[in-house]
Amino acid sequence: MKEYNTYEEAKKRLEEIAAQIENKDITLQQTIDLYQEGAKLTAFCYEKLKDAQLKFSQISLEKIGDNNEE
Repeated sequence: MKEYNTYEEAKKRLEEIAAQIENKDITLQQTIDLYQEGAKLTAFCYEKLKDAQLKFSQISLEKIGDNNEE
């Protein structure tokens, strides 16, 4: 499996995998391999989204702190 650095790259690959799995002309083993890759990419995307949510929360708290100091 190729390493992905960004959420966008991984999401694009997930979309490609979904399209391939929906194609009825692949073997069972290919389906399993694609599903496994998709599961890893899903976990990667989840972590990226979780990190982004944490950053947004930190920014919001910093903004609140800045307003309280004024």
